[in-house]
Amino acid sequence: MIRRFLVHLLGIQSAVAGIIVRNGKVLLTRRSKLLAEGGKWCLPGGGINKWEKSIDAVKREVMEEVGLDARECKLLFVHEEIVKKLNLHANVSVYEIKYSGDIKTNWEVVEWGWFSRSEIVKMNLAFTHKDILNRYWGKK
Repeated sequence: MIRRFLVHLLGIQSAVAGIIVRNGKVLLTRRSKLLAEGGKWCLPGGGINKWEKSIDAVKREVMEEVGLDARECKLLFVHEEIVKKLNLHANVSVYEIKYSGDIKTNWEVVEWGWFSRSEIVKMNLAFTHKDILNRYWGKK
């Protein structure tokens, strides 16, 4: 109820998602059960804070969620994400990321892995992240 009221007040949210590829596989994280869509796999990312640029938000989210330093971030496209059951409507800036460092997770991430396109198409991803990846692969 409170979330619905806040979304009504705030309108469309702004978010980021990072596509990180290593050896042809995409990095996905499994969300904590404490979060919306908990237990599902997703791309690293999250909300943009007020006055924060999307490129800074994706760097922050990648560092917070998987401990990687996003060295190069290329904006690929903006994806309109609508998930009515979650009362979610967001414009997601999707970045392709080149990184350095080793993966270290926080409380939001219970597991991580590198997955091929053939594995991902069979997975139940959070939000509309499968749509984001299909759009990404369509541009390749």
